[in-house]
Formats: sequence, structure tokens, C-alpha cells
Amino acid sequence: MKHSNLIIAILIISFILIGCGSKTQNTNNDPEIISIETTPVKVMKIERTLDFSGTIMAWREANLGAQTPGRIEKIYVKEGDEVKEGDLLVQMDDAQLTQARIQYEISRQDYERMKPLFDEGSISQQQFDKVKAGYETAKSAYELILRNTQLRAPFSGIVTAKRMNEGEVFILAPSAQGAPSIINLMQIDFLKVLVNVPESDFPQVRLNQSAKIEVDIYPEKVFTGTVSRVDPAINPVTRTFTVEIKIPNSNKILRPGMFARVKIKTGEVEAIFVPRSALIKQLGSNIFYVYIAENNTAKRRDVNLGLELNEWVEIKSGLNPEDQLIIKGLGRLKNGSPVKIVSSN
Repeated sequence: MKHSNLIIAILIISFILIGCGSKTQNTNNDPEIISIETTPVKVMKIERTLDFSGTIMAWREANLGAQTPGRIEKIYVKEGDEVKEGDLLVQMDDAQLTQARIQYEISRQDYERMKPLFDEGSISQQQFDKVKAGYETAKSAYELILRNTQLRAPFSGIVTAKRMNEGEVFILAPSAQGAPSIINLMQIDFLKVLVNVPESDFPQVRLNQSAKIEVDIYPEKVFTGTVSRVDPAINPVTRTFTVEIKIPNSNKILRPGMFARVKIKTGEVEAIFVPRSALIKQLGSNIFYVYIAENNTAKRRDVNLGLELNEWVEIKSGLNPEDQLIIKGLGRLKNGSPVKIVSSN
């Protein structure tokens, strides 16, 4: 009997020891609570821009030549000359002009002599119409030849090329430079840049939006422009549309052909920023993520980055304004780690 009681006592003690050991083991396996520091994400107002590059072009350009073949009598300008609208640039051979002028004067005199007679009823409508038609035809022919004989500037600008010389015969045949021309004229008191904008940005671009233009040759200067044209259709192949930026250039320090970087201002927006030190890059990828504290737990959030402002980086997606960002204790965290906030900025 005593032997049986001893065995029962030993078994009871064993069960008690096993139970205590089991409790000790579970306690040792509890997840470690990590001490962290947090800070609210920063919401700042920023000027949103779209960035592009392109080549500066003349606001207007004209390849000037006659509408009919002829010999060049005189060229009054040279490359680099600035001209005003209406200035005489080239004088062509005027042999045809002289004949056209004589015919025009004769027909004009006939018209002026016949009109009073028609008004008095001395000649028929048919006779007068014939004289009038001859006069108008001769006048049109004279004015056409005059325009082809005297080439004038269609707008104020600068002569950028002289492709022929005095005494040469101008013919209507394309040259290595393209369309036949005697001189090339560009308007550069205004310039333009054409950029191709992705269709995803179509809702953000509007007429008269402000733009900043930078060129390498003037690293310390920032030029201003405005959106002067937005193509209404999107190219189905490239999925882009063309936007024209008009740039004032009254001092003429910018010239066509320069490479330019363009920033189109689309408006002021509120954006979320985090300290650069809070960002973690996933090894072997371009994925960035952060940790936030939520219900005493660390939560991983993958984020898309945007603008960089010194030590701050914009988060375009992945965070909300009310999130508590973990900034200290990051090295020991995993998604779902229990945390204790010891400091909050």
C-alpha cells in the first residue's frame, strides 16, 4: 500500500514538473517586442511639373523664292541681317514686269474711259464687261509678276541663309536644302519648343500654362514660356500628343537649334513626403518600402517614389496622411513584428 502511494506521488510530481517546463518553453518562444520611434508622414504643398526635353525652333520660318523662274538682279541682305516686315530683300529681272506694267496701264486707261460712257448708257453692258474683265486680268497679272520680281519680308526676322547669288537664275527645282529658295528668313523674337507628352498626362496640360526652359549654354538662367498649342488628337502609334511652348526672346540670346529642358507647371498639389532614411530598398529589385506602426504592429508598405527635396522623398502611392511612419528600429523589423513606441515626433 505504501509502495502504491509512493508511485502515485512520483507520477504527480512528474506531471507538475513537465507542466512547468512546458510553460517556461512557451514563454521563451513569444515574439520579441521591438522598441521603435515613429513620426507622422509629412504633407507639403508642391508645384507639380511635367519634365521634357526638345529643340528650340524659330517661331516662324520662310524659304523665300519666286513663283516663276528668273534671273536674280539684286540681293539686298546677307546672312545675319535683321529685317522688318515689308522690306525689299531680292530684286528679280524685271523684263516681264515692264511688259505687264504697260499692259496694265493700257487696260486701266480703257476702263477709266469706258466707265463714264457706260454710266451714261452710251455703251452696252456686254461691251463694258469685256473692258472691265481685261482690266482686272491685266491688274492681277501685273501684281503677280511684281510679287515675283520684288521679294519682300513676310514678317520681321533675321536672314539665316543666302542660298543663291546675284546673276544666277532661279528655277523651280528642289535643292539639297529642300524647297527651292533664294534666302531663308526666321522670326526669333519669339521661339518655340515642341514636346511629345504621354497620353496619361493629357488631362493635366492646358493652354496658357506656365513653363520653365533651361539651356546648357546659359546654366545660370531660367527662361519662361507658355503653352501656346495642344494637339487635340493623340498619336495612335506613340500614344503621345504634341505640345507647343512659346518663348519670348526679345533680347535674342536664344537661337533655333539649341537643346532645351522644359518644365510645364500643372498646378499646386498636396503630397506626402518621408525622410530618405525611412526608405528600404528590396535587394535585387527597384522596389522600395517603409514600415508603419498600426495597433502595436509593424506593417510593411510598398511605395512609389516621386520628387526628391534634399532629405525628403515624395511618396506618390502606398501611404496615407494619417500613417505613423517608423523611423528607428528598422533593422530588426519584419512585416507583422510586435512593436512598442518609445518615442514619437
